[in-house]
Amino acid sequence: MIAHKDYLMSVKVLVLGGAGHIGSKIVLELRNLDPSMKIVIGDKNVERAQSVASEVGGDVEVLVIDAVAEDSLIDAMKRFDVIVSALGPFYRFGVPVLRAAIRAGVNFVDINDDYDATEEALKLHEEAQRKGVVALIGLGATPGITNMLAYQGARILDEVHEIGTYWVWTALDPTMGPAIIDHFFHAITGMVVTYKDNKWIKIPALCEPERFKFPSPIGAWEVAHVGHPEPVTIPRYIKVKNVYNKGGVWPSELNEVAKVFSKLGLTSFEEVRVKDQAFKAREVAVAIAISLPKLMPPEEIERMVAPLYEKMGDYVLTGVGLATVVKGFKDEKGFTIKYGIACKDSARLTALPVALATLELATKRDIKAGVYPPEAGVINVDRIIESIKKLVTIEFVEERVENAVTI
Repeated sequence: MIAHKDYLMSVKVLVLGGAGHIGSKIVLELRNLDPSMKIVIGDKNVERAQSVASEVGGDVEVLVIDAVAEDSLIDAMKRFDVIVSALGPFYRFGVPVLRAAIRAGVNFVDINDDYDATEEALKLHEEAQRKGVVALIGLGATPGITNMLAYQGARILDEVHEIGTYWVWTALDPTMGPAIIDHFFHAITGMVVTYKDNKWIKIPALCEPERFKFPSPIGAWEVAHVGHPEPVTIPRYIKVKNVYNKGGVWPSELNEVAKVFSKLGLTSFEEVRVKDQAFKAREVAVAIAISLPKLMPPEEIERMVAPLYEKMGDYVLTGVGLATVVKGFKDEKGFTIKYGIACKDSARLTALPVALATLELATKRDIKAGVYPPEAGVINVDRIIESIKKLVTIEFVEERVENAVTI
C-alpha cells in the first residue's frame, strides 16, 4: 500500500490520546503498517504513554499534552504532518481538537463517534478549506467501517432506499476506559438524530428495539436506535431516503442496566449531590459501570458470563459485531446488500481504519481540503476495506427482494 517510502520516513504523526485503550492500538497499527514513520504519543498520562512506546518499539516518542489548553495544543500540532485524535468522549473533545488542528494548518484524522460532535465538526468544512487542511472524521469501526461498507453497497445498486448500520459491543473488556462507557451513555440519552423520509429528525434513544443477527459466533442480540454519526453523514454523500443506526452491548443483563440508567436519568448531565459534593449524574453512572466487576458477587458474574463463553469463546471479553444493510434497486429489481463482521479484537478493528487513513493522508497529496466522513470518497475506500479484510472476514450477502416498490 505504501508508495512513497522516502517521503514517509520524514512524516511525523502525533497520536493524541495514544496512551489510551484505542489510542495505543492506533500507535501499534501505524508502527506495523510502516516502521519508518515517526510517531509521537501526545498524552497527559506520561507513565502509560512511555509504557506504550516501549511496548510498540521503534522510533516512538512521548510528548506531554493537555488537550484543553488550546494555544499550547496548536503550537504542539504545528510540528507534525498529520494529527490523529483518539481523545474521547468526542462530544467533549472532538470539535475543540479538530478546530485546533485546522488553526494549526495540519491534516487530521479521528474516530469521532458522537452524533452531535459530528454535526458540529462538519460545520468546520469551509474553515478547513481556507486553511488547506484535510480532516477525516469518524474513521473507526462504527462509524468508519460501517460507513465505508455503505459506500460500497450503494455503488452496487442503481437506487438506494435505506441504509441501516448496526453494532453490538462487549461490556466486559477489562481494559476499557471511562471514555468508551461515557460515549455509550451519551448515545442512549434523550433525543437522538436519525434520517427518515429524506430529512433529519430527532427520535427517543433506545426506541424500536429489535434482535439483529450478526455473523457467528456473535449471533443475535438486541439493538435499538442510538445517537451515532452514520445517520448524520451518510445522507450527505449517498442519495438515500432512510439512514439509521442501532446498537447495544453484551451481556444482556448489562444492556438492561444501561437502559434502566437511561430511563431513570442517570446518564444525563443533571447534578446530583453526595454529602457536600456535586457530581453530574453521568459521572456517577460511569463510575458505577466501571466498578461493577468489583461490586457484583463472583458467583453472579460466573452465572452471567459462563453461557457467553460457551456461545462466543474468545470473543466474549474483547469482541464486537458490525453490520451494514443497504436496500434498493438494481435493474429495476429490489435487492438487499448485507455486510457483517465478527471480530474478537474490537480495539484493533477500531484502530486499523484510522491508521490506514493516516497513511492515505501521508501519501496522497491531491485530496481537496475540507472536513469529510469516511463515505465522502476522498480516500481510497476500496483499498482500506481490502486491508481490513486481512484482519477479519467481511461477510457479503446479496438478496433479491420480490415485490419491492421503487421510491
